[in-house]
Amino acid sequence: MKLYPNFISFEGIDFCGKTTQIKLLIERLERLEQSVHVVREPGGTAISEKIREILLNVAHAEMHPKTEILLYSAARAQLVHQEIIPLLEQKRLVIADRFFDSTTAYQGYGRGLDLQFINQLNRFAASELVPCRTFLIDVTPETALERRKASGRSDDRLEREHISFYQTIREGFLKLAAQHPQRFLVIPGEDSIEAIHEQVWSQLQKIWPIGS
Repeated sequence: MKLYPNFISFEGIDFCGKTTQIKLLIERLERLEQSVHVVREPGGTAISEKIREILLNVAHAEMHPKTEILLYSAARAQLVHQEIIPLLEQKRLVIADRFFDSTTAYQGYGRGLDLQFINQLNRFAASELVPCRTFLIDVTPETALERRKASGRSDDRLEREHISFYQTIREGFLKLAAQHPQRFLVIPGEDSIEAIHEQVWSQLQKIWPIGS
C-alpha cells in the first residue's frame, strides 16, 4: 500500500455534492497560494477521457458489468501512472473526484461482482496507491434524484439506472467507510454547502496544516 499525505479523494453517489465541495476546497487552497491538482474518474488523461466517453454513453446500454469494471480500471491505471503518481512525487496536492472506492461501490455492491476480485483489481490498477483521506458525502438516493431533476442535465448511461441501484451503492459506500474508519470521513450531504465545506477543511487541517 502506498500512502501519500498529499493525496485525498471525494466519494459519494451521483449528485451528492462532492464536485461542489472540491471546487470550494480548490478556491480556498488557491487563496492560500497552494498549488493543487484535481483529477476526475473516469478521465484525466487523453486515453482515460476516451474510455469515459464509452462508459457514460447512453448508446452503450448493452455493456456487460465485467466490461464496465475493466474499462473503469483501465482508465484509472492510465491516470495513476501518467498523472497522479508523478504529481505526488513532485509534492503537489492532489484531489481525486472519485477513486477505486467508486469501483467497489458501483461495480461491487451495485452490480454484484465479486468483491475479493475487485479489491485485487483495484490494487493492480492503482499500483497499491491509496488516498490518505477519503471524504464520503452521503445523501439518500431520493435527494440525489431531486437534485438531478433540478439540474436539467441529460442523464448519462449510469444515471439511467433505477433508484434501487443507487440505494445499494450508497449502502456499499457506508460499508466501506465502516471498514476503513481511519481513512473515511462520512459527512451528511444534506447539510448546508458551507457546513460541509467547514467539516472538510477542519479535517484537512490535520493532514495539510496550511493555514486558514
